[in-house]
Amino acid sequence: MTAFWIAALFVLQLGGFYMIALLYLRMSRLDKTEKKQQQLMKEMEDSLALYITEVKEENDRLIEQLTKIQKNPRNNESKVEAKKSSVPQDDEVAAASVYFNPKPPTSKVLDSYRSQQQPNETSAAKTRPEPKQETEFETVYRLHDEGLTLNEIASQLKKGKTEVELILKFKR
Repeated sequence: MTAFWIAALFVLQLGGFYMIALLYLRMSRLDKTEKKQQQLMKEMEDSLALYITEVKEENDRLIEQLTKIQKNPRNNESKVEAKKSSVPQDDEVAAASVYFNPKPPTSKVLDSYRSQQQPNETSAAKTRPEPKQETEFETVYRLHDEGLTLNEIASQLKKGKTEVELILKFKR
């Protein structure tokens, strides 16, 4: 009878070692999977950081171009024409940055409004200025408000779909 119990205990102990080995294998697979996930997350973070850096550099370049355009309003048209010809047709994002005409700062608008509100004799003698022509942005906004799709607006204004989409994003 003792031999039977010893044999049974021996079999149970072998079974226990087998179970421990299985659990160890599963834990090692889980650790490998976790390490792979951490590596993928690190690669994704690096990719996003690189992308954000590129976007920041592009925004800085755009701001630099806009400040140059604002500082030289008389040379604005000739520079834009020169840049239009140098921008590749398929690079719509770069084209959008060239065509971008920012709104004037609020302080300048308020100052000009206040100067018009002050009563003086010379302002009464002046004739009314000609109505302002609609800018590209205003045209895109108006057409979008009328219900036209991006493709229709782009074809009507002879611009890229991405450029129209960017202009509408500036509105928001």
